Amino acid sequence: MKQEKSMNDIFGNLNISSMGEGHLACVLLLDVSSSMRKDNGIINLNNAIKKFKEEICQDSIAKRKIDIAIVTFASKVEVVSDFCSITQMPIINLEAHGFTDMAAGIQTSIDLLKQRISFYHKLGTPCYRPWIFMITDGVATSTEIEMEACARRIKEEEQKGSSGHLMFWALGVNEYDPKQMQKLTPRVLELRDMDFSTIFDWLSKSMIFISKSRVNEKTRLDDVPENARVADINRKIDEGWT
Repeated sequence: MKQEKSMNDIFGNLNISSMGEGHLACVLLLDVSSSMRKDNGIINLNNAIKKFKEEICQDSIAKRKIDIAIVTFASKVEVVSDFCSITQMPIINLEAHGFTDMAAGIQTSIDLLKQRISFYHKLGTPCYRPWIFMITDGVATSTEIEMEACARRIKEEEQKGSSGHLMFWALGVNEYDPKQMQKLTPRVLELRDMDFSTIFDWLSKSMIFISKSRVNEKTRLDDVPENARVADINRKIDEGWT
């Protein structure tokens, strides 16, 4: 007697809940180069990501609809956690070391995101516009040609449509280069300090809010927290707030 194949047989480990509901995919793209040790940056980042998961999982709707992947970049790129429901996201303990191959991290994250969107389409699962949220504290050690290729690819993916296509954010801290970031995206934020808890609070609230809207509905996000601001290429982060 021929056995019917289950969804897991067809698609592997689904790592998805509520397939009929809209899903929001987000890659957390994190700089773990050695400079992230400064001012307990990597420790604060680990703690903020843990709290980020806890806050979303407290919301009965959002925890069914938000899928997270974690990618790190330093001298090499690592997919720390492939896409899964926020409830299945592992508790991470990142360590800081090496250089800042940002371009490789960006390309890996876009590839991962496109695979996830394709996966949604195969399941017939609606999807909100997906995010990549990158955090960096320094200048990329990738070549200029590699960074230019990333900028072109981000722009191409963002222009494909309002649903199922990329929204790229960059958060800069310490000695990051605002001009380099704004070549990648107009969505550049910067922090006054290395307290990541506030920006991850903002991120969790933003995702919860989006998850309760309709797919393709335009939403307005809350203002960023007090220790963050929209970056200005004409000022440097070490000048302090104006």
